[in-house]
Amino acid sequence: MLTVVSSSHFLQKQYNELYAQFHGSAAISNKPVKPNNEELANDFSRVQTARLGDAAAASSTTKKSVRFSDTDNDANRAALLPYRDDPEIDADHGQLNNEQIHEYHSEIMRRQDEELGSLGASIGRQREIGIRIRDELDEQVEILDDVDRYVDRHQSQLDRARNRLEGVARRARDNIGLTAIVVLILVLILLLVIL
Repeated sequence: MLTVVSSSHFLQKQYNELYAQFHGSAAISNKPVKPNNEELANDFSRVQTARLGDAAAASSTTKKSVRFSDTDNDANRAALLPYRDDPEIDADHGQLNNEQIHEYHSEIMRRQDEELGSLGASIGRQREIGIRIRDELDEQVEILDDVDRYVDRHQSQLDRARNRLEGVARRARDNIGLTAIVVLILVLILLLVIL
């Protein structure tokens, strides 16, 4: 029960702090309005007074304004132009007023926009070339698949023809003795007829 009360108190405190940060005052105050013990009354009143002073200081807002002038010091002017994209262009910016610096930066941005536009067009052309290369590769893959099918078909035909030739050669080897006997008989008959 004690942990529920302490976590509830902790969550309420966090809520009040967040509410105060965003709205300038606490939403619901769980702060005591009187001291727990009369002996602590002086301390309690000092804390309450300090809290009211802090709240008044936090709620008071001061308007901030920024003023630009043409007579800025050189450190601020150098901070505006610390980077040069093209080191060959060596303009003296110390003589420029704020409007001229603004125009100079606008011109730089316009040139960068043009260069980014041409870079975008170049990337677009590269994309088109990539798409065409992909399409050509797809066509080449189809052609290679067709060639692979034809090679497989012809390879199977060649395998069948080789098997037939091997069968004929095997039969010829088996019949070579018979063929030799037939040839010798024919030679013997010829010799008998002639002699």
